[in-house]
Amino acid sequence: MSAVAVVTGAAQGIGKETALLLAEKGYSVTVNDINGDGARRTVAEITERGGQAHVVEADVGVEDEVRRMIEETASVFGRIDVLVNNAVVYDHEVHVTDLDIVSTPQWNWERTFAVNFHGAVYGARHAIPVMLKNGGGTIVNVGSTSGFSGDTVHVAYAASMAAKYSLTRSIAASHGKAGIRCAAVATGLVLSPTARKNLSPDKLAAYDANLLVPDFAEPRDVAETIVFLASPGAKYITGQTIIVDGGFQAHQPWHAQNHIVHPETVR
Repeated sequence: MSAVAVVTGAAQGIGKETALLLAEKGYSVTVNDINGDGARRTVAEITERGGQAHVVEADVGVEDEVRRMIEETASVFGRIDVLVNNAVVYDHEVHVTDLDIVSTPQWNWERTFAVNFHGAVYGARHAIPVMLKNGGGTIVNVGSTSGFSGDTVHVAYAASMAAKYSLTRSIAASHGKAGIRCAAVATGLVLSPTARKNLSPDKLAAYDANLLVPDFAEPRDVAETIVFLASPGAKYITGQTIIVDGGFQAHQPWHAQNHIVHPETVR
């Protein structure tokens, strides 16, 4: 029997590429998204390539829907070995109203935490008992480097990411000896379909000036890290948040203005 993975938010972007890559590695995959049509397209790609996949349309911000997703996966595939908590809420209405601590409305805080943080809580809560029936498993929580750095906007989003990384450490500590590993991936800007659609050339240029690598990541690049963390090759990695951001967190904040701050380095 093949190993089984559940990937949330897998209709597009990083989640989709993660589901496709896990299927390539031989996993049977439950593809989840609130966008059922998109999730079904991901499943179709997996099956067309000879893999096994099952779709569960569900809102991970609602615990009963997450419980149904986990129970349905266990019923269809018989086990769960990997859970990738990738789903986040970042639609236009949420994006433009998540500003600062004074301005961000309460409904935004509640929806952002329901999906970004509580979705991971619900997933782990219901998947871990199923994993333990077969000796353990791995949880990978996917977030953003926003959880490490303050900004002038997106206060709720950033706080939910920081909470997700704390949750990662707590799961690793509480269930590690029982056979559950838990790690997280913090991404920088990734050229997902949403990013390509929403970011102006000026914004992309500002990001690019602060990259320490030649180009932006594609969703598949992040999926490679997620799938590695889920694999036996990462069996000694737990409780950690791996930063996949092209070097944004690795340099001084004036990197892009280095020719002004440190003119002696200009060649």
